[in-house]
Amino acid sequence: MNGKIILLAIILIIFGLGISEVSAMSDAETTANNILNTDNGDSDTLIVYFSRTGENYNVGNVEVGNTAMLASYIKEYLKCDSFEIVPMDKYPENYDECTELASKEKEDNARPKIDGKIDNFDSYKTVFIGYPIWWGDLPMIMYTFLEEYDLDGKTVIPFNTHEGSGNAGTYDTIKEKLPSANVNTQGLALDGKTARSEDGKQQTIDWLKQLGY
Repeated sequence: MNGKIILLAIILIIFGLGISEVSAMSDAETTANNILNTDNGDSDTLIVYFSRTGENYNVGNVEVGNTAMLASYIKEYLKCDSFEIVPMDKYPENYDECTELASKEKEDNARPKIDGKIDNFDSYKTVFIGYPIWWGDLPMIMYTFLEEYDLDGKTVIPFNTHEGSGNAGTYDTIKEKLPSANVNTQGLALDGKTARSEDGKQQTIDWLKQLGY
């Protein structure tokens, strides 16, 4: 009987620790969601970001993606507007299935459709563009965005999350793709775990200060 009581106590302790970890992460994600869903009014700066939820490499299952976390730090600091790139056809929650689809999209040079449009895009002077690195490149849906919207004359500032590849040369790719935009290639690239941490938030703020904000 004593053995069963001890075993039950251990299970309750483990379960309790798990709940506290989930709650802490949920709080951080809730904060990020609230920031990203806040309308800041008349700003001439826009954050456009693509970020995947579900099972992510090295961070587990998430309700707010790694890149979205960075977007929330930028938006909170700048008090600007944001637009999430949501695919018309949602990517699989399973990590392996998603990477397989992403590989096929790259191989096919696909242009996945975006659900929704950005209102008054012409009114923005500066556009921060955020995304994860997929197969050493921008996700193909980011090419959809770059080709559907006129960024000529705008200041474009990229940022991204990754799992070891840095920016994978994508800042130069964006610059080549947008020859008539002012693309700042001094972007921010953080790995997923860092992006979800207080250190990642501080690194984002320090980067924005280096840019002159």
